[in-house]
Amino acid sequence: MIDIDYIMSLLDWNNDIAEQERGIMLARDVKCFSAFFQPRCYPYGKNVWDNCARIISERSDNELKSYLTDMMEWLQDMNWPGAFCILNRLQRYADNNSLRDAINICIEKARKCRNEVWEGNLCLLLHKH
Repeated sequence: MIDIDYIMSLLDWNNDIAEQERGIMLARDVKCFSAFFQPRCYPYGKNVWDNCARIISERSDNELKSYLTDMMEWLQDMNWPGAFCILNRLQRYADNNSLRDAINICIEKARKCRNEVWEGNLCLLLHKH
């Protein structure tokens, strides 16, 4: 079993492409992939988010179903690394009912936080699906 910290160290965008690709390849075998949702603990920050989004986006709809709201949290700021990758994956998600439920949950969160940008991003996703 490969240590998640080792995988994260490979995913850093400051590494060469071969190292990053090795990290992505190793991450495909990680069963509990929640560690890849916008890691914020030192030393992993936004410098791994692009590759984490790629890893998440490769997962099946069934694997992602319980993580839909976590994915939508990424849409709070479309300037965040990986945000467009996550958006594209959500647009391909086939279970419209589950997706709409998750969008509505996050729209409520956005309204409570008065985060109009996030709400707007979610509404765009809602109308495109």
